[in-house]
Amino acid sequence: MFYVIERENQLEKLGPFGDCFIDFIPQNNNFHPKLTSLSLIYIRPLNDHKGYVLCLNHSESFPLDQQLVFNWLNNNTQKLFVPQKKEAMYHFPHHSKLYDVNFLREISEDKLSNNNCVTWYYQRYPSVSNLNALIPISKHYENEENLFELVQPIINSYNASDNVYKFNNEQTTQVFWELEQNGIKLDKKYFAEFYNNTKYPEFNVFKGKIYTQYNLYTTTGRPSNKFNNINFSALNKTNGERATFKPSNDLFIEFDFQGYHPRLISEKIGFTFPKDKNTYEYLSELLDVTADEAKELTFKQLYGGVWKEYIDKPFFREVAMLTDDLWDTYQYGGFVKTTNKVFRTESTMTSSKLLSYIIQSRETSRNIELLVPILEYLKDKKTKLVLYTYDAFLIDFAREDGREMLIKIQQLLQYPVNIKKGKDYHELEKI
Repeated sequence: MFYVIERENQLEKLGPFGDCFIDFIPQNNNFHPKLTSLSLIYIRPLNDHKGYVLCLNHSESFPLDQQLVFNWLNNNTQKLFVPQKKEAMYHFPHHSKLYDVNFLREISEDKLSNNNCVTWYYQRYPSVSNLNALIPISKHYENEENLFELVQPIINSYNASDNVYKFNNEQTTQVFWELEQNGIKLDKKYFAEFYNNTKYPEFNVFKGKIYTQYNLYTTTGRPSNKFNNINFSALNKTNGERATFKPSNDLFIEFDFQGYHPRLISEKIGFTFPKDKNTYEYLSELLDVTADEAKELTFKQLYGGVWKEYIDKPFFREVAMLTDDLWDTYQYGGFVKTTNKVFRTESTMTSSKLLSYIIQSRETSRNIELLVPILEYLKDKKTKLVLYTYDAFLIDFAREDGREMLIKIQQLLQYPVNIKKGKDYHELEKI
């Protein structure tokens, strides 16, 4: 089979290729990418009429040396367009060469021709750790050729000057890839009690740790974090399931932004909250309600439109004006652009829905900007960041790193935060 590359002399005859589409095929697609190795690599030069399969570990072929292949790819290709860069980064060390197709336009895989052979294997043997090494190479090749036909027009839309794409391809993928590396320690008793419906824990549990996987391709640009039947972004706060998650070090420390969404909006509208007051304390005085009621009412205004009775009040007046401005731009310009997302005209959009999308997008991009220096600071520390939940960051804290390290993280977060600590994720108490 002339498209199968399994010997070094075959590899040497290929290239140079220039820009390519590439897909790193693991041993099993169901496993977290940290817990599986590569079986095959499909690569197709953008200006060629066919692709090639580089064989690393497959039952039908001789194995190429992986490092040799990586060196060859680094020296004989230019841009490497991948379906999902974050997942590819687990396998390929030359991250700067990778360009995420899904950030150009999300791949609609339902349009792919159904490969009954591959589907048959996954329906019957979903947890076989080397399943892709057992599926015939010809069937993998057929899948990848079909995928290339689907993504080629998307790749052709790449624009080197697109700052939204650049932010996502470089910073977004890097931050969440680093976040996923650390995993979270499990309590076996609670895991068995609350997650007995997790049929295949081996997909993301290894040596007493569970690994999360952030989905970066969402409508608002705000990543979700649901993997293997566990939604890490929406764990129940009252039923005890959070006790499943424990620190590998000494304590969990959670930094929770105080009044984050109003503060992000205030930056956009040029409104300044008093520095000596909690955001919702200020708003409670403004609205003549309790702080808890002020928080609820504020979210209703931000996500459902400003009510008539609040339209003349400070902050809410400016929010209403911003909503109108964004809506005009969206309707007459055809799109609204943020740091990490472009919202284009769609039939179901409303002005309040658009504002809520903008807030979630801004929250995400701002968090990424804050996390870049924090993750860099933690690289040589035992303490690790293990979970991201929109307006809160969970730190697995090692006392040997010292209290000054926590002070430094708080400074790097730049916004007012509430700090909690606990011996598991359920028993977090305010400091």
